[in-house]
Amino acid sequence: MITSSYALPPILPPAAHPRLMLTARDIPRIRENLCGGQYPDATRLFWQLCDVEIKGVGATPEAGTYHMKEYLALEAKALDALLSDDAGKGRSVIDTLLFLLRHADFAATYMQARYSGHLIFVAAEVYDWCNKWLNGAEKEEIVARCEAFAEAHFEMGYPPQKQAAISGHGNEAQLLRDLLAFSIAVYDERPDIYAFCAGRLFEEYIPAYEQVFAGEFHPQGPCYGSYRYAWAMWFGLLILAMSGRRVLPEAVGRMADSLLYLTRADGEALRLGDDYNECKAAYTAKNPFGVPLFLAAAYTGNGAHHRAALEQLPAAYLVPFGHGLDFYDEGAFGESVISPTVFLVFEALTPLWEPENRPLGRYFGRPVCATVYNDGERLVLMKLGALWGANHDHLDTGCFQIYDGEILASDSGVYDSYHTPHRKQYAIGTVAHNCLLVGDEGTRAPCGGKEPKTLAAWLSDYHMAECLFHQEVPERYEIFGDLTEAYAHTCRRVMRRMCFEPNRGERGILTVTDSVTPKEADAPVTFLLHCQSEPVIRGREILISGKKKSLRCRVETTSEVEIHAVGGAGRQFEVKGVQYEPQVVTAESGWGRVEITARGAVEWTVTMEIGNK
Repeated sequence: MITSSYALPPILPPAAHPRLMLTARDIPRIRENLCGGQYPDATRLFWQLCDVEIKGVGATPEAGTYHMKEYLALEAKALDALLSDDAGKGRSVIDTLLFLLRHADFAATYMQARYSGHLIFVAAEVYDWCNKWLNGAEKEEIVARCEAFAEAHFEMGYPPQKQAAISGHGNEAQLLRDLLAFSIAVYDERPDIYAFCAGRLFEEYIPAYEQVFAGEFHPQGPCYGSYRYAWAMWFGLLILAMSGRRVLPEAVGRMADSLLYLTRADGEALRLGDDYNECKAAYTAKNPFGVPLFLAAAYTGNGAHHRAALEQLPAAYLVPFGHGLDFYDEGAFGESVISPTVFLVFEALTPLWEPENRPLGRYFGRPVCATVYNDGERLVLMKLGALWGANHDHLDTGCFQIYDGEILASDSGVYDSYHTPHRKQYAIGTVAHNCLLVGDEGTRAPCGGKEPKTLAAWLSDYHMAECLFHQEVPERYEIFGDLTEAYAHTCRRVMRRMCFEPNRGERGILTVTDSVTPKEADAPVTFLLHCQSEPVIRGREILISGKKKSLRCRVETTSEVEIHAVGGAGRQFEVKGVQYEPQVVTAESGWGRVEITARGAVEWTVTMEIGNK
């Protein structure tokens, strides 16, 4: 038994099985999803999974005994046993689970928390869905082995008291799905596990979510932010499915809107923060948000999110409706955020409703404080960054990006891996973004770059900027902020105003106005502008040419300025004269940057007009 210091959760699991992801009232809906002909690809994959022979052999030597297809097969077989009420199938599922638990070995893989967590989750499904065919000794063995896996392999520890609700792996499957699901399944025999896991979620995570999701835009960026958003939705869905009650702050459900705003016309996500789609998960690059949008729609019933999810899921990782069952053979990386079984169980959990049409541009408040304009062709991001998220967030306070069929003013660098010199010395730094340098320094890194451990610490110690004004009308989308805290080590005052006027010029004009007062009277202040091709500089005018579009820029200031380019082969990832090569160069890692530099206190305006080439 484990002891919890948290208050008793306000919602407890019901007495009857099934109660994990579904209850008896959901079975007709799930049967309709499976047999009604609406989802032929999901149905086909489900029945193919039911026919998979489970051997307990890993997908790759590096994966230990983990094989995603086998775990998803056991999950599908368990649901089939429940829906058919077939004791023979149920006993076969239980015997297979016990075999996997007895022979599992994750010690040699760096993904041991995720792989063992997936097994704990599937064990919870079997425990709940096949409960009436389990005997007491088998229940005790399943619980004991799952607890041992969590204690041996979970980064959060067991009981899960490590890590935090703000950023880091504490926002992923270990607690938000795997142990919560396990605690729901075994509640009758071990209520102490639910008391701890759900107790921590209600007491610590929900208050944190009130702040993290308040602006409906994840501080970890579109890539990791959407991934961790999916796990937050799992928490909400597990409680909703067993109790009929929604416990997440309403802003959490609405955050899915930001994923639509951050989707470019080519289907890819705007690069912001660490982004693994280009070099780590290329098969999702054109459909990055199908999974989180589906889970959000299952929780909220938002019809726009549901439609977008169904458009993306056929190509999405872990739901390879368009690829076939063998695609799961590659699935040694991951822990099944979603699967054909999960799709069939959660689809239509919440009746759909239609939201109002989204405006072309929208302001997202704290903690990110960003305005995004997206008319289906052009996407302009103007981000202040009130609170720094650490972990996969970058030091990009006050950044902007411009996309019009292609990226014109971009982020730079590659997320080649978390601890590489390229990421640590270049890609996460201010120098890799359309921001300001003072001296040769970017923004400060709060608390030495470490992740916040508590909500109070995040709110007090990671503050970087303040939004002073924002306006969103058809003629102009504007945001104005005080960035002084981000530059407190080098500046007395830093202000930035960004305004996109979609109807001005050929295809819209972004205007960025800065007012900077360095602490050192003659310190250089540099405006950074990253691009994908070599720019042409003539006096105070800059031309960036893409394949079909261009960006014509002009610098207006009374200060003396020097404008030059830093980039090209061997210099595109340069910091203080040192080139930090990534392990792989991607399509949008960047040519380099334009540096606009003045000395001492400076006020300038840089106008950037989008045009046809």
